[in-house]
Amino acid sequence: MWGRLVERVRAAFTHALAASIAGALAFWAARLLYGHQQPVFAAITAVICLAPGIPNHLRQGFNLLIGVTIGILVGELIFMIPFDFGEFRIALAIFAAMLVAAMPGLAPVVSIQAGASALLVMVMGPTTGGIVRFLDVIVGVSIGAAFALAFFRRRPDDKA
Repeated sequence: MWGRLVERVRAAFTHALAASIAGALAFWAARLLYGHQQPVFAAITAVICLAPGIPNHLRQGFNLLIGVTIGILVGELIFMIPFDFGEFRIALAIFAAMLVAAMPGLAPVVSIQAGASALLVMVMGPTTGGIVRFLDVIVGVSIGAAFALAFFRRRPDDKA
């Protein structure tokens, strides 16, 4: 039992450490670059890119960016509906974003991020949930990708 626990901690340690440092760095960078007061999405994105157990961190970041983009676009389109249908409009935005994101058959994170992004646009508005989040995600993916390339890239002599 203790052996398995130690092995799991050992396997996750480097990724968790990288994710925590990248998350803090992404938070700082988004503040510096864009003046965002609470760039939580930048930090969250870096963490999602580098989380333990992710087989390909670069692909995770790319898929996350695709999902967020789809969700923001769909959310903003539905936000422009002139009638306020309350929770129905939220449900419609999430449904449409997840459906569109599922079409290409990419990783589940694409649909998850699309639905979450559409929800955030509906709840927070296009300014905060849209472009601000998108800019934060760009920072988070960039930093996550840099960390992935620096620390977790498979080298040709590595065994799969």
